[in-house]
Amino acid sequence: MRVNCINNLNFQRRLTSSEAKDVNGLHPKIQTALGHTGQNILIVHDPCLPVKPEKDMGIGYLLSDMGMKFLNDIKTLLGITAVEVHPQGEYYVSKRSGFCCPYSGTALSLGAHIIPPEVLLQEDFGKLLSKGDINSLYELNNSFENQKFVNFEKFVTKDSPFERVLRKAFLNFQNLDKNSGLMQKFKTYCLNNADWLEPMGVYDALVNKYKNNSKYWTELDRNLFNPDYNSSFKENRLKQIMSEGQEEIEFFKFKQFMAEKVLAKSKEKLNNLGLKLTGDCLIGFSEAEKFAFPKAFVKDKSIGWGLPALDYDSIWDANSPAAKLLKRKVELFAKRYDSIRFDVAWAYLNPAIKDLNTGKTEHRHLKTDAILRMIENTVLSVKGRDFDLKNLIYEFEASGEDFPLDKFNREFIKNRTKVYSMQYMSRQWGHTPAFVNFFDFPKESLLVGLGNQDVLPIKVFAEIKELDFSKVEPDEKYKILSDTFGCDINRLKSSFELSENLTRRYHDLYSLKMVQAEILSEKYNIPIEELINSPTEFAKVKAAEAFVSPNSMFYYMDVLGRSDILDSQDFNGIKNYRYRISSDYLKEYNNAVSKGFGVNMFDIYEKRFKVLGLDKKYPELFSKIQKYNKIIQEPEINAIAKNNKFKVMICSGALLCLTALILFMRKTGEIKNKSSH
Repeated sequence: MRVNCINNLNFQRRLTSSEAKDVNGLHPKIQTALGHTGQNILIVHDPCLPVKPEKDMGIGYLLSDMGMKFLNDIKTLLGITAVEVHPQGEYYVSKRSGFCCPYSGTALSLGAHIIPPEVLLQEDFGKLLSKGDINSLYELNNSFENQKFVNFEKFVTKDSPFERVLRKAFLNFQNLDKNSGLMQKFKTYCLNNADWLEPMGVYDALVNKYKNNSKYWTELDRNLFNPDYNSSFKENRLKQIMSEGQEEIEFFKFKQFMAEKVLAKSKEKLNNLGLKLTGDCLIGFSEAEKFAFPKAFVKDKSIGWGLPALDYDSIWDANSPAAKLLKRKVELFAKRYDSIRFDVAWAYLNPAIKDLNTGKTEHRHLKTDAILRMIENTVLSVKGRDFDLKNLIYEFEASGEDFPLDKFNREFIKNRTKVYSMQYMSRQWGHTPAFVNFFDFPKESLLVGLGNQDVLPIKVFAEIKELDFSKVEPDEKYKILSDTFGCDINRLKSSFELSENLTRRYHDLYSLKMVQAEILSEKYNIPIEELINSPTEFAKVKAAEAFVSPNSMFYYMDVLGRSDILDSQDFNGIKNYRYRISSDYLKEYNNAVSKGFGVNMFDIYEKRFKVLGLDKKYPELFSKIQKYNKIIQEPEINAIAKNNKFKVMICSGALLCLTALILFMRKTGEIKNKSSH
């Protein structure tokens, strides 16, 4: 006889409900003691959020029970105050590589992929779909390795399965009572956003007309919204397109309206959890926006990454097309989000403008913060004059060529909130003390973290070691470089130049790691050999250093202790921006922490308290920090075993009693042995 006392065993320790409640109350007290009085942000790509397995369509949602549960659980574990999502505009999937990047999407319009189909079953959204419509999407989740990667093809491409379901919802929407509350809100929305909804809707109609092949567009159609293009046919042609493509234009408006409702409700739910929603205001604009506002851009010029360049010569005039478009983008972000990160913010001060005809790049040193002040005044006009401008986060992290931190630029950015990753941390860069001591930046103006999508995950960086590649077998060398930088191994094998470039980069990063180990060894009183030889210890101490500033950020890849490279930069392919978070994310997180990776906030707290001497100043608080640091790292099987000692004793006692009863019954003849038959 075997007694199974333990069911649903997980091998890592998880906080009980009472512990979670205690931890939620501890974070603010601990962070205040550390002088961490600003923001603690989790950066996540919302399509990668976890999904219940039985409701998995191949994509995650901010507005979903599972998405909100994950963010609430991370709030408990990390004490985050805000969630930052990558740009949520309309994405495009490369036909050649399958690459799908939010930073090359639209700046004004939202992507319909943020709409969970299930909300269209709800009264608030018009009850536009049936459960049968939704079930058809579940059945089609057949993307490559769909448990690991987002299936963007199913949601963002023209004539995708989701697009077809949305068209059905749109037809039902058109049949609603025109005087209903939802229809009245739709009319108001269209009226308030007509300046960009109309021309971008026309663009969608033309894309549909030309079967998504832009090379067949006529010159007239390309210039329908260009005031400098003179044609007697232009006005009639525009009317014709708006008439013939009315259905497509209205469908575009419908998708935008629904996406806007979803985003507003997502923000409301996050706010109810005590979290702010931070939007990522991408630097560029899409081809659709360039079509809609051609006078805002300079012809045949780019700011890089294939993005069109605004007309910086006229942008100083508040009434210029360039200024109006920039302000409109900022206004929409201010309405949608609690706070804003400005992608490639140095381009508002020192744009690098590439001539697409000659290939030459001009670095414009504007030496004025007028554009930033224009941005800030636009936000204040939406949020009110009481809005704290510290909630505007600027990416000024760039090479010295793109953005030199000379005395002019330093003065402009000094008191603005600046975001930096710690990949390139050195004596004079990449962590809070360096920025304070060498650049005279106020501590409270810094938002520092281990990294974001632009740099290697901390696990990958920490595992870089000293290697003499001349003594490594070629296949092993290619594997190391491929795993480190996310480059296709066959591409490496076919390009000697690429292989050599990445080899040099690997050595450079190892040299950086050595410098960082020296700095961290001195500060945290840990032998440098231990930091160099133990990637886990290196990662833990560097995570503690990320929490020196009053503001911090953690990327979801680092939180989960992953080595996946969300954006491999020059080597972007089909897997980039698609790495999903497991539905059993707590197991994934706890496994990562137990192996030394994953962000353990209480380990960070413990290290910071010791460095600052706060363990002596706040002994009771420090005792609780140590308690939860131990709990989070404790294997659950041990905890369960302790709790089940009495169960085992009871089961053993019951077994003894049962044995005695059987012997007694046999003795009295009530039970006969089988062998007697």
